[in-house]
Amino acid sequence: MIAIVTLCYITLIIVIYKVLKIRPNPKNVAAMVVLGVGMIGAIVIFWKFSSPMSGRAVVGRYTVSLVPQVKGPITKIHAEPNTPLKGGQDILFQIQRDTFQNMVDQLTESLRAARKSVDQLAAAAIGAESAVKKADASRAAAAAELSVAQETAKQNADAISELQLQELTQKLNAADAAVEQAQAVLVQAKIGQQAGESTAKSLESQLANAQFDLDQTTVYAPADGFVTNWTVREGAMAVPLPLSPMGTFVDTSRTVVVASFPQNILKNVQPGDRAELAFKARPGVVLPAEVETIIPATGEGQFTVSGTLPSAASIGSQGMLAVKFRLDDQQAADELPMGAAGVAAIYTQTGKPFQMISKVTVRMKAWLYYLLPF
Repeated sequence: MIAIVTLCYITLIIVIYKVLKIRPNPKNVAAMVVLGVGMIGAIVIFWKFSSPMSGRAVVGRYTVSLVPQVKGPITKIHAEPNTPLKGGQDILFQIQRDTFQNMVDQLTESLRAARKSVDQLAAAAIGAESAVKKADASRAAAAAELSVAQETAKQNADAISELQLQELTQKLNAADAAVEQAQAVLVQAKIGQQAGESTAKSLESQLANAQFDLDQTTVYAPADGFVTNWTVREGAMAVPLPLSPMGTFVDTSRTVVVASFPQNILKNVQPGDRAELAFKARPGVVLPAEVETIIPATGEGQFTVSGTLPSAASIGSQGMLAVKFRLDDQQAADELPMGAAGVAAIYTQTGKPFQMISKVTVRMKAWLYYLLPF
């Protein structure tokens, strides 16, 4: 379109100065220059806002720092660098498991003994309950015997002596004491049973933690991807320190394609707008896509919480925002190497006649990538 307008502008100059033979003077020459600049400038402005372009597109993927959960020497590294791995299936490396297995075995035996102790304490509690019932029955019998004797003494004072009544009263008191003693034994038995159950539950938790630590001696791939930048060798000590990762795992299950644009030309861009991208890693190929989201934040506007005040001289921004794309061909996106650079064009819902410029430019860039290494 710029070329067409330029040709029309040149044709207009020829008509004015050649066909109509208007004599050039400072005024009409200046007017023609302003007209030309205005025409080309207007087209460029409409083009930029209707189909923004960026030469700062990049393919990114999420990475995971490989930090073990447990400490120990590395016995085997299974994952070869830059080799595709299946998440949750392929083993990255193994840590010596002897001490962790010993702890699991020890806690397993302790838990088995604790459960047997709980069974014994439960049996003791049942016996204590039976003793309470027996003491209650003896007390009831002594109370009944004393009641009969007292009733008989009321009817016939000579039938029951005072000594017999005292003996029966003492027998009832002894039965009361036996009931109290049996109840105390029952309470102790139940407390012992609860303590035993608590000990067993504590051992179960310790065993679960020990089993977890044992399982962590075999480290699997966290997702589909590959390992790069191994920093350890077999025999090295694996330490669970986030500041000292063993390597970097690249997650290939999700490919992220972003491009940075000046904030002002994103005025008409909305999620769902169509887009086209070309990458240096795939010269001659234009990949259709759509705008997934405009990331409404940039690191230049981030202020971290610290005891140091930000320097006024360091505050500033280049006025760029990142736009995230979703390629129509997900397989093609997954095949792009991490860090692949390219160009992106977005086609908004406004100024569609001017979008042809971006379409031509993207395709020219795609073919120029055969020749230009930058």
